[in-house]
Amino acid sequence: MKRYRVVIEQPAQVDIERSYQWGVKHWGKAQASDWARQLRQACRHLPTPPSRHPVAPENEEFSETIRHMIAGRYRVLFTIRSNNFHVLHVRGPFRGDS
Repeated sequence: MKRYRVVIEQPAQVDIERSYQWGVKHWGKAQASDWARQLRQACRHLPTPPSRHPVAPENEEFSETIRHMIAGRYRVLFTIRSNNFHVLHVRGPFRGDS
């Protein structure tokens, strides 16, 4: 089985930080920290093969194939380049989108 390295791109890091800040306000720091850690873990352990994940609705807006993975109430948008999963964005209720 082909092995993939996961790269969490800067926009996805910002999305996770925004969600963490939202969580601190609504749940408290401890629960928000736990959630952020779990989400980062989910991103780092994207299962293979990539075709297991559906193409994201946003796919038509990009020149490369964008797929998504559901992680709780969040969608992790990613693409595959060579042997790398590139996590592009994390969409969820903290931003008002799903």
